[in-house]
Amino acid sequence: MLKSILQEIIGSGVRKPHLPRSLEQFLGEKNILIVFADAEDDRPIIQDELLRKSQMRLIEDDIEVFTIAGGGAFSLFEDGHDLDADDVREQLQGPLSGEFGFVLIGTDGKVKLRSSEPMSAEEISRAADIHSPGH
Repeated sequence: MLKSILQEIIGSGVRKPHLPRSLEQFLGEKNILIVFADAEDDRPIIQDELLRKSQMRLIEDDIEVFTIAGGGAFSLFEDGHDLDADDVREQLQGPLSGEFGFVLIGTDGKVKLRSSEPMSAEEISRAADIHSPGH
């Protein structure tokens, strides 16, 4: 609360997204795709189908996929990662609850892509710059 009061007094400008602590375990290892699937339309279903259809490509490209829905965080490929859904949404400046969107975070911890529309695994991999020299 004190922090928010100080931000109002001082003025914080535009806050840069900050990597949530629960995602730090992937730094230098994997790209992370966080899908916010709370929307009451067909975008979350379309995105899920696109990702599942290209699951092997995402695994080969070291892209870990999590879905945030209903206040929980769920891994598309494997369990065992405990993410705080609310913290992830807040720190990554995800869409409001009830909205669809996704955020792609590179192995360097920086946001590589944001979208409020479903995208193919190929487009997501390209945005992560998976096949750049030295990768």
